[in-house]
Parts: sequence; C-alpha cells; structure tokens
Amino acid sequence: MKKLLLIGPLANKKDPSKSGGVVVLFELLLNELRKKEIEFDVIDTLKENYANPLHAFLLISFTLARRIKNYEHISLQATANSFIMIGPLMILLAKFYKKRTSMRKFAGNFDLIYERGGWLKQSIIRYVLKNSDAVFFETQYLVEHFSSFNPNIHWFPNVRSATLTPNLPRSYSKRLVYVGTINEEKGMNELVSLSKRLDASYTLDIYGPIIDAKYSKEMFERSGVNYKGALSPEKVVELINSYDVLLLPTFWKGEGYPGVIIEAFSLGLPVVATRLKGIMEMVQEGENGKLIDAKNIQQLFDAVESIDESNYAQMSQNAFQSFSKFDSKAQTEKYLEKTGTDV
Repeated sequence: MKKLLLIGPLANKKDPSKSGGVVVLFELLLNELRKKEIEFDVIDTLKENYANPLHAFLLISFTLARRIKNYEHISLQATANSFIMIGPLMILLAKFYKKRTSMRKFAGNFDLIYERGGWLKQSIIRYVLKNSDAVFFETQYLVEHFSSFNPNIHWFPNVRSATLTPNLPRSYSKRLVYVGTINEEKGMNELVSLSKRLDASYTLDIYGPIIDAKYSKEMFERSGVNYKGALSPEKVVELINSYDVLLLPTFWKGEGYPGVIIEAFSLGLPVVATRLKGIMEMVQEGENGKLIDAKNIQQLFDAVESIDESNYAQMSQNAFQSFSKFDSKAQTEKYLEKTGTDV
C-alpha cells in the first residue's frame, strides 16, 4: 500500500456546525481510507482553523514543502481557491521530489471560473490540470469540459455513506424540508413565499445556519416559516428521514452535486430542485423528483402540489435507487484505482 499525503479541509474547530459540504466530503474519504487500513496523513486547508488566510497559506505551504518527500502520492482535495493557490506549489514540489499527484476539485462552476479568469488564472489552472497524474471533478459536465487538458480526468461525484436504512415504501404526509445554509442564493425568498401559499395540510420546516443578515429567526416567525435552527452534519440523515420531500430552490453559482440531495436519495426522499447543470445530472424530472427554474415561485408551488399519493411511492423508490451512484465506498474504490494507490 502506498503512503498518501492528503491536503484538504478538516472540520471547523471553533464551530463544527459551520463545517460545509467540502469538509463532509473530505472526512468521508478519510473514513473510507481508515476502513481499508490505508496509511495516510493530512494537511488541513480550512482557513477558519488558522489565524487568517495569509497565515493559512504560509503554514500549509511550509508544511507541504517539509513533508512531501516522505510520501509516495500527494492528493489535493480542493475548492477553487486551494486549487489555484496550493495546486501549483504541490505540482512543483512533486516534480522536484518525483512524486505522483492527484487533484480533486469539489463543487461545480469551475468552467466559469476558468472562462472568466484572466491570463494568469487560466495559465495556473492549465498548468495544474496538465501536470497532475489524475484529476477528479464532481460533475460530468466538468469532466467533459476539461478533458482536453488531461486524458486522466475522471468523475468523483459528491458522495455519502448509507447510515440509515429507510422503511420503504414511504407514505406521503406532505412534510417538506429544506436543509442548508440560510442565504438568498439558496432560495430562501422562494421558500418563504411558498410557505405562505401552501395550505394547512402541508408542513415546511427549514434547517441551517443563518449566514445572510437579512434573515433571522424573528423574520421567519413573522413570515410564518418554521425555522428550526442549524444542524451538525451527522444529524442530517436522521432528521430528514421524518420528512417526505426535500426542497432545494438554490441558484448559488457554485452548486455542484448538493450533498443533501444525496442524503435524501439514501432515504428514498424525492427532491424538488432547480435546473442547474449539476442538479440536472442528479434529478430526473418526474422520476426521482421535480425540476424548476430558479427564482420561480409558481413552478416551485406547482411542483410541490404535483407530488401526491398517486405518484409518491414510485418517485420515492426511484430516489432510493439513485443513491447507488453516490455511495462513498464504491466511489472511493474507483478513486484509489484511478490514482494507483490501491496496491
């Protein structure tokens, strides 16, 4: 087995509830490696765990330069910023010490970051992509978009472990739930408007940390919205298992494969979500959920009302079957095979 050095974001030490989806993904990979008894070490890239961004960059760079010679394979598990800031240094050091490298880019919209970047940013991205031994993107459209830069670009979707076995077939009780950050780009205004339009037979509960000052518990109460507060990542699956449908009217530009959709699928919950490129690779209209245009309250309302006792059981079963593509164990095995670190 080859000894790995993984560079990626660990949990927020000050407030674990604010650990985002990339932290969950990285921790899942580490857990799968532990189960396989693969030897590895980690350099933490979460800037919140450092005094400031400059301190983070300098300490990460120094640690990487000092330790890289001790490992056979170096893997950067990257947001866009860490891809651009840390990726070139990793490649340069790996070439000097003759180490193999892999790059895993979290989330979507990296095509837009590249296209809208200036000459310098585009040059950095091309250099990192072309000189990595293996590259992994979260969405199929990013794999296709960047495949010309490197023949060893692969799909490594957002993943989750199956932590709870659902009781299928599920019954439909019109219990709707949103789980995610509380900000405008995640569709909060649309959810508030939806809550006002739904009749009393529906329940709509919202969970997540408030990161946009325009929203507050008092504002939600005045709007008649059931805001339930923030959740730690490990509690999400158990909580949403008591609901029937996940709502995600997001129009966040960085959206790839939202992890909460995968968690919903693992339980057999259909999803109502927006027609973003990554989400459309996950949700098939009328099969495992419903797709709507961003910021379209009428479509959101119609989609919710279109789900009823006549179609819910089949849609739920389809959602559960969709989870297999996003199973953490299976995708980690593919990652190890593609990087040559499984032997």
